[in-house]
Amino acid sequence: MFTQDQLDRMIGAEVIDVDGDKVGKIGQIYFDDITNQPSWVTVNTGFFGMSESFVPIDGAEFDGEDVRVRFQKDVI
Repeated sequence: MFTQDQLDRMIGAEVIDVDGDKVGKIGQIYFDDITNQPSWVTVNTGFFGMSESFVPIDGAEFDGEDVRVRFQKDVI
């Protein structure tokens, strides 16, 4: 569970995959309509961050700078 302050600071944070590889930066956070909890983030990936991928944040960890997700970069 993330606090509102953490969610605010996640925008622009680096996403790190399960292997420790950098994936990209968070663009947006999407909330579940029923629980009102964050469930997905978009990650700006690709050349110059021109692509955007959706990544579930269930089980993700935020250390104040990076968001570590449970998926590999090539899956994202």
